Amino acid sequence: MIKVAILFGGISTEHDISLKSADNVIAQLPRDRFEPVLIGIDRDGAWFHYSGDVADIVSGAWEDHDVNPVVLIPGCSEDARGGFMELVEGEFVELPVDVALPVLHGQGGEDGTVQGTLEACGVPYVGCGVLASAVCMDKDASHRLAAAAGVRSPKCEVLYRGASDEACHAVVEKCGGYPVFVKPARGGSSIGVSKASDEAAYRAALDAAFALDEKVAVEEAITGVEVGCAVMGDSIHGITMGEVDEIVITGDGFFRIHLEKDPGANTELRCPADLPADVMARVREAGRTVYEALGCSGFARVDLFVTPEGEVVFNEVNSTPGMTYYSRFPQMMRVAGHDLGEVLAELIDAKLRR
Repeated sequence: MIKVAILFGGISTEHDISLKSADNVIAQLPRDRFEPVLIGIDRDGAWFHYSGDVADIVSGAWEDHDVNPVVLIPGCSEDARGGFMELVEGEFVELPVDVALPVLHGQGGEDGTVQGTLEACGVPYVGCGVLASAVCMDKDASHRLAAAAGVRSPKCEVLYRGASDEACHAVVEKCGGYPVFVKPARGGSSIGVSKASDEAAYRAALDAAFALDEKVAVEEAITGVEVGCAVMGDSIHGITMGEVDEIVITGDGFFRIHLEKDPGANTELRCPADLPADVMARVREAGRTVYEALGCSGFARVDLFVTPEGEVVFNEVNSTPGMTYYSRFPQMMRVAGHDLGEVLAELIDAKLRR
C-alpha cells in the first residue's frame, strides 16, 4: 500500500474550506492501493497526525482527540533521511509516508511555503512546485506573467497597507475608473474580495482587503462570463484538461460559492460551458498557456473571462483548487470522464514515477 500524507487545515482564512476538500479527497482516494495518513494543521500552524474518525475533520473536532504532534526533519538521501516524525509517548518516531498530498488553500499552504518545507525534507508531493505555487498565489505576479505570455489580463494595480489617499485614487484611474474589484493580493475563495462602484464602497473594500493582506490588488472590472480550465500534468510529461466550465451568477455580482451555507445559493456551475466552438478552443489554449507560463505542474485550475466580444481574459490560477463535492475542478474532470478517485491515483502515480 502506498502511504499518502493528506495535509489539511492550515493557518489561512480558507482553513474550513480545506477541511471540506480533505474530507472529499479522503472519501474518493482508492483504498485498494492507497492508505491515507492524516496530517492536520491547526489555525496556529501546529502539525498533528490524526488517527480518529474522518467524520470529525469537517467540523474541526479532529483537533480534540486522537492526535500526536508531528514534525518534518530535513534530509533527502538514504544516509540523511528526512521526513515526518511523530511524538508518541514522549519520543519521536518515524511516521512512514511515501508521498504527500497537500489539500491546503491560501497563505501558509498554497503559496509555496509548505511545498518548500516538503522539498527540504525529501518528501515527494503532489501539485505545483515552490515557484509556481508562490506566483499563482500572488495576483499581481500571475497577471504580469500571463500578460508576458500573450494572454490578455485585466488592468491591475497594487497598493500596500498605509498607502496614501492620493495613491489609492490613482490606481482606480489607472484601472479605467469604477467599478473595480479590490482583492487581497494573496488570498482566495473570494474572501476579502469586493466590487466597488463608488468612493464609499472602494474605501470599505480597501479596509476589508487590507485586514487580510498588506498587499492589495485593484483590478479593472471585466464584463463577461467567468470560465475555468481544469489542468493536470506538466510541459515535459504531457497535459490533460477537463471540460471547460462556466459560472452563472444570480446573486451579488461575483463568485463566492465557498462563502455560502448553501453552495449553490447565488451560483450555477454549467459544465461544459455554453460557448461557441471557436471560443471554447481559445479558452482552452489560453488556459494551457497560463498554466505553462506560471510553471504549474501536478494540477491546477485556471480561471478566465470571456467578454461579449469573445475576447479571452485571464483572471487567476488556483494551484490547489477546491476539492469539495461541489468544487469546480472535480466536476470539470468528471464531465470529461475522469472521476476524482482516478484523478488522484494518476497524480500520485505520476509523482512517484518521477
